[in-house]
Amino acid sequence: MKKYFFILLVLVLALTSCGIRGLNRAEKPNNQTQIGPDINTEEGGIGGEKIVDKDDYETDINYIDINEDREITKSYLSNTGEKKDISFQQNSITNSSNRANTDGFANNMNAISTAQMYVTQIPEDIDVDIRYHNYDIPYDYLLITSDNVNIQESPSLDSTVLGKATQYSKVKLEGRANIDNSSNLDNTQVWYLLSWLEGGKTTYGYVTNDAGVPRRFRFDSMSEELKKLEYSLAQQKYGYISNYKDKNGSPPLKDGKAVDEFGIQAYQSAPAYYDLENKNEFRYFPDGMIVFILDEAKEYFLVRNLVYDGDYWIPKQFISFDDNLDRLDKAIIVDKVNQNEALFEKINGKWTMISYTLATTGVPEENKYETPTGSFKVLQKRDRFFYLDHKTGEIGGYAPYGTRFSAGAYVHGVPVDYIKKDGENIDPGIKEYLLTIGTVPRSAKCVRNYTSHAKFVYDWADLNDTAVIVID
Repeated sequence: MKKYFFILLVLVLALTSCGIRGLNRAEKPNNQTQIGPDINTEEGGIGGEKIVDKDDYETDINYIDINEDREITKSYLSNTGEKKDISFQQNSITNSSNRANTDGFANNMNAISTAQMYVTQIPEDIDVDIRYHNYDIPYDYLLITSDNVNIQESPSLDSTVLGKATQYSKVKLEGRANIDNSSNLDNTQVWYLLSWLEGGKTTYGYVTNDAGVPRRFRFDSMSEELKKLEYSLAQQKYGYISNYKDKNGSPPLKDGKAVDEFGIQAYQSAPAYYDLENKNEFRYFPDGMIVFILDEAKEYFLVRNLVYDGDYWIPKQFISFDDNLDRLDKAIIVDKVNQNEALFEKINGKWTMISYTLATTGVPEENKYETPTGSFKVLQKRDRFFYLDHKTGEIGGYAPYGTRFSAGAYVHGVPVDYIKKDGENIDPGIKEYLLTIGTVPRSAKCVRNYTSHAKFVYDWADLNDTAVIVID
């Protein structure tokens, strides 16, 4: 009988947590009033049960039809025979013991070159106090990209097949090495060493390098970006781009197009000029992006951010100081490369990781909806928001527990498509899980989470102390 492998091994760390240190809220430079329409502060806060106006819904948030994700998930669960949405085996270990059996790896694999061990660690300057425990995910894992992958007992295609790994499953990744299975070095093959729990015992198996893609939680990069933002907020005056649904004006087109050369759409963005003497040359800054104020001239602020090179002139009407970050106490950091995320909170003066999980971001295609890179503030929280069916233009469904950080981009739970019956929308109920979360970009700008984690974010994040940092 085939065995199917899922995400295995708990890496929950229980370390001492420490302290809160806030940042002073930035004031408007020279106390000048912004030019242009006032910011609609009613868009902030919590809400979304009833459709009142266009602010209650977004365009289709699913670049790939969500029904495809559901079918993939349904097939997976059917094959594994699981009654639950997903099965994770728990094996709580300490940070220092999050490492492979390196002696066994070297001996068993008979590597002809130095083996690469996957031993991602939490940076020493980050504490850990995990508060969300629904999914216990290894820090290093292999995303299986082919179907029915054989997991071998040893690094040889002639060895016993221990079981099968199905496409989009994730298995703890221990190591990688080049293996010579013959006297001819041209036959050298790359193998990955995987591990999982079976009957309470750690079991090892091997797959060839074409079976999947290594993934990891880049806690080191997350820590660097978090501290870079914290330092910049403490040193400079700051605001954020505010142009949700073009409420503060429609930016000019770039060379006749509604998207710039960097893939940022004009809609819900601000024009950022390189030089006020030449307004034909500019790019777009997306809604919600945190900007640092360097200077001002009449109706413009000179700004910079932490991801785009250079300084830019942005019309004042597109920069808000209302509901600004009073302090930076919390951060949601999303990794588009590895399709995962982590939450950090300042506790007793030290950044502490309180959650880490898988995520699905926007598809990076021209004129489409890639999740924007950069630092943003939490703009709004909605217990659910509605989205349109791109085929009919009608309300197609809703996403639960949305935390908006840029334009129509939210961190949210699994989307729910309404069932159409006799001209009415029937709610089939909230869904928790999709196998495709944490695999490849499939959404339209949004950051899709397991619904329970989206609720965790929704309950935890605040408009005035929480940033969202998206890294490449």
